[in-house]
Amino acid sequence: MKTELFKTSKLLHLIIFLLSANIIMAQTIVRPEPISGKAMTKNIIQQHLVYPQNALDNKLNGKITVLFTVDKNGNAHGHRVENAFNNECADEAIHLVKQIIWNPATNNGLPIDFNHEYIVEFSAKNYLKNLEKNKIKFIPEQEFPTDDSYAIYEYKNLDKAPTPYFNNQNISFGAYLRTELKYPDQAKEFEISGTVKLSFIIEPDGKASNIVIENSVGGGCDNEAIRLIQNLLWIPGIKDNKLVRVKTTQDITFQFGERNYHDGNQY
Repeated sequence: MKTELFKTSKLLHLIIFLLSANIIMAQTIVRPEPISGKAMTKNIIQQHLVYPQNALDNKLNGKITVLFTVDKNGNAHGHRVENAFNNECADEAIHLVKQIIWNPATNNGLPIDFNHEYIVEFSAKNYLKNLEKNKIKFIPEQEFPTDDSYAIYEYKNLDKAPTPYFNNQNISFGAYLRTELKYPDQAKEFEISGTVKLSFIIEPDGKASNIVIENSVGGGCDNEAIRLIQNLLWIPGIKDNKLVRVKTTQDITFQFGERNYHDGNQY
């Protein structure tokens, strides 16, 4: 009798364990994530951040939490801020977070709607330091206003396509790559060659956002290609007399043994 009760007890414990495991698995939720990944998105946010002048003059610092919903298709909406330390900073935070493209949350592998949040940090000290470090931070003032719909356009639908911007008008995109590309040490060591393909959004402020590696080379080449695109400014695309967001791709080739390195040497 005791043996049967013991077996029954063990069976009940096993059933309860399996049921609990199934419930946990069924409730496994993966939160939304920016298509560029968390680390790169944080870096991109800081590059695009424009500190409100009044907050900068008064050295106001703090974090702004932007609340919103990412639907099952990855579309974010309902952006809002509660209890901000500064209203102008709150507006800038919302603007920056609206630029992020998301992979949707999933529940057991299936896309779902998800109430999410993103924190934007404002540091007057760091902002001023970055301004000093990056002398060419802004494109010239444009004659057209910015489209506030955050819609993304393809090249074929534009009235005027974006073009790379350089202080020296005699510099081409090819010349920029030849002079600025630094062949990664690991790629040189293992004689790695190849073409990194990046997709990204050219924002109305002339900077790239939502950078995604479409074709990876490795050996540090991916990171170098991203650096080159992040350091590049663009005259933004135009649609219906407004500056708009434009989706584009760029190939950057690393060819071992050719004179396409920063120091101009053969390897």
